[in-house]
Parts: sequence; C-alpha cells; structure tokens
Amino acid sequence: MVEYCAMKRVMITTGGTGGHINPALAFADLLKKQEPDCDIIFVGSDDRMEAELIPAHGYQFIGLRMKSTYGGWINKVKSVLSLIAAERKVEKMLKDYRPDACVGFGNYISVPLIVAAHRLGIPTMIHEQNSFAGKANKMLAKYADAIVGCYETNLEQFPKDKVRLLGNPESSLAADTKYTGLAASYGLRTDLPFVLFMMGSLGSSSVAQVLDGACALFDKDFQVLIAAGKANDYEFKCQSDLVKIVPYVDGAAMLKEAELSVTRAGATTLAEITAIGAASVLIPSPYVPNNHQVYNAMELVRSHAAVMIEEKDLTPETLSAEVNRLMHDKQERMLLKQNALQLGRRDAAYRMIDWLKELTAHE
Repeated sequence: MVEYCAMKRVMITTGGTGGHINPALAFADLLKKQEPDCDIIFVGSDDRMEAELIPAHGYQFIGLRMKSTYGGWINKVKSVLSLIAAERKVEKMLKDYRPDACVGFGNYISVPLIVAAHRLGIPTMIHEQNSFAGKANKMLAKYADAIVGCYETNLEQFPKDKVRLLGNPESSLAADTKYTGLAASYGLRTDLPFVLFMMGSLGSSSVAQVLDGACALFDKDFQVLIAAGKANDYEFKCQSDLVKIVPYVDGAAMLKEAELSVTRAGATTLAEITAIGAASVLIPSPYVPNNHQVYNAMELVRSHAAVMIEEKDLTPETLSAEVNRLMHDKQERMLLKQNALQLGRRDAAYRMIDWLKELTAHE
C-alpha cells in the first residue's frame, strides 16, 4: 500500500526572469495552502531578480553565485567552474536540510540543485514553461524523476516515460482571479470597452514606438490601456481621454476585464490567457533564446485561440487594422476566448503537487 505522507520540506530552484520565477511562486503558494506545515526553501542566483522578489513573498531564499554559459569560451570556462563550486555548496546544503523533494523551474541556476539532489537520491521534478525547452531543462532531463510540460511539443523534447503535460502553475492562480473593477482606477470609463496592451513587466521600447503611432488610427468606440513597463524609457505622445498609460498593471486581473489584449507570448502570460479565456493578439518577443515565444504563440494560433503578429511585420497600420477588426467582430472575439479557455490547464499546480506526493510516497 502506498502511503502519502505530508511533505515536511521542499526546495525549489528558479531564477533569471519572471517566466521562471512566477510559476515557481504560484506553485509554492498553492503547496503552502495545501500543506501549511511544509517548509519551502528557494534557491536562486544571489544577484538577479529572484534575490529580491522571492524574500518579498515571504519565502526563505538561499543565493548562489553562478555565471551564465552565454558568451565566448572564457565565459563558458567560468560557468563550468562556478557550477562545480555551486554543486559542492548545494550538496552540503541538501545534507543539512534533508528536503523531501527538489523542484526546478528552469534557468541555469536550477542545474546544481537538481544534479546534487539526484546524486543523493532525493526525488526531483523539473517544470518546462515553454513549447521550446530551454538548455538547462534539456540537460537536467536525465537527472529528473518527473518532468512537467505545458505543450505537446514537450513530449518530443524529453523522455516520454518521465513527462506529464500538466500545465503552468500560474494558470491555477489566474483561474481564481476575480473581477475587481480595477480599470476605473486607471482612469478608464466604465461605459466603453477597452483594449489592454502589455509587453511584459519590463516593457518594449520597439513595440511602444509602433503603438504610439497606432493610437491615432484606432477607432473611437473603445479605449486603450497601455502598461508601458517598468524599464521602458520610451515617452508616449498618444495619451488622451481614450488612451491611458501606466507603468504596470495586475496582468491577470486586467486580462479578465479587457475586451481584447495585445501581449507578448511569454509562458506566464499565455498561462493566464488560457486560464482566463482572453481574446488576444500576440506579439512574440524576438529577443529571447531560440525564438521560443513564436513557438509558444503558434500553439495558440493553431487552435484558433489567439492571433499573432510577429514584430518584424509590426507597423502602426498592421497593428491598428487588426485591433479595429477584432473590436468590431464580437463573434470572433468570443471564439478566441472559448478556444483559449479550452487550452487552459487550471488545475496545473494541484496536479503537480499530487505528482510530487507520488514521488515522495513510501511503499
């Protein structure tokens, strides 16, 4: 008989970008809700965004110093040396903390923890958010006991006997998002629908410039809310009664309220779009490894769950024409919403937790 004991301690490794960090936090939050006595410890880079973001969410964080493999051969040598040093530190840490399981959410910072845990016989799980798997997860596949994917393409990239397509934990949080009426707090009228433009938490100056020109071409029977991004220094000239510009919005909440969204195709954003069932125009970022946002977007486009405009084809005219078309075609918007909702995996985090319990169960 299999006995599912409560997990006493789980170590999670993630970092680099919100696409890795947000799903890890969503998983941790729901694990804590289900297992309130479980001690959750995060491991990440000591000089990247996770070092601030994770402690701010109330979790213990252990920082490692590792160098990325990007760059010339000197950087690659430094990366290997930093990996060896990190593995030694992590192995001692695992012996001290004795976690029931270790979970990795991608990025090179996941490598030392998952490899060391495998060596010590600690159950391991990795999560791949994108349709085109990252280098770290591809390398870790042989060390992981369980691999969680989000797209059918993941079945071709990892050993099939280890993979389950459970989805992104961020979907579970987004599915619980309630209507809050936040739009009014951004200065939007309540009697007109609005289109949300959101190019990731940092924003995109290249898309901002096109959007600035498109605003004059949008029809006047809807409003526009632009989340410019925290690191976007482009100065918009198009602000008006119908166009509001803010640095940042609550993504899931505003996706729920918007009649149409225009976004990047990052893993977290698509998890929210499919969990909520939002009509969207996707503009994949061309500045990511392996062009993986295009592959992410195509997963929705093939199911007629979103429309895609690649940035190379983006002009004020192409953008405004597509937005105007969709805002005047309610039937098309409803179809996009329904198809997106069918792709959503709103129980992703809970199914991951169940699988983790399987891995740590005792016969």
